[in-house]
Amino acid sequence: MSDQAPKAVGISELPIDELITYGRELGLDLDRRMGHGELLRRVRERQELLVELDREAMLDIVIWARRPVRQSASKEVLAKEIASIKRMNMQGLSHRGVVALARLRGIPATPNHTIEELEAMMRANESFWDKVQRRRRRVIASLIGRMVDGNSEKDAYRFLPEDKTAAPVCPPSLRDQIVEEGVVGGIARRLRGVADDYVREKLDEIEMRIDKKLDEIDRRLGEWRDREIANRLKIIKITLVASVLVALLSLGYDLVRHLVS
Repeated sequence: MSDQAPKAVGISELPIDELITYGRELGLDLDRRMGHGELLRRVRERQELLVELDREAMLDIVIWARRPVRQSASKEVLAKEIASIKRMNMQGLSHRGVVALARLRGIPATPNHTIEELEAMMRANESFWDKVQRRRRRVIASLIGRMVDGNSEKDAYRFLPEDKTAAPVCPPSLRDQIVEEGVVGGIARRLRGVADDYVREKLDEIEMRIDKKLDEIDRRLGEWRDREIANRLKIIKITLVASVLVALLSLGYDLVRHLVS
């Protein structure tokens, strides 16, 4: 579902399935057994929360988690990216970012809470199976990441380009992707990223070739246009010369006839 669909239609008019999908994209744990009224209430509460949250704090979260977004992304787009972040170690995240992340995870966080308190509250709110799954992913990610990524340092984070001239975004490491999405999901995301880069590179190459051909065509059309103009000017000159000669002959003929008569 597009970001603008709920706004264009109105969330109160959405079918239950679409309302659940929209709410889950924003990080809500919804079930159709809740009923349309309860689902609608929770989604509206999430929208009100997004209005309250500091956008810069949300940007801190996506930078910390190295999620590919544009710097101009709306709060709703940021919330959808943040909803897929499962990390519990808040190291490197600003205090305002931890507060925003905790509130998006359903924790009644305030700026008065410390980062350690908020981290403990989020860990306590995590289900047992989520903890087991996260730890299992961390172990697997550590092994795979060490073999594939090595111990190379991370490059500085860069937002998704707003246009083609901007610098490309620096993706998260394979280890982080596996921790967040599992082995299959993490490797699939990495492969998609590599494929996207390859396609983008080829499209740029094709665009350069097309531009080169268009420049060549424009140059040849310019040459043909110049030759056509030169030929037409030559024809005009010949026509003018012929007209002058005919006029002179006609004038000479009239003069001779007048003299003879």
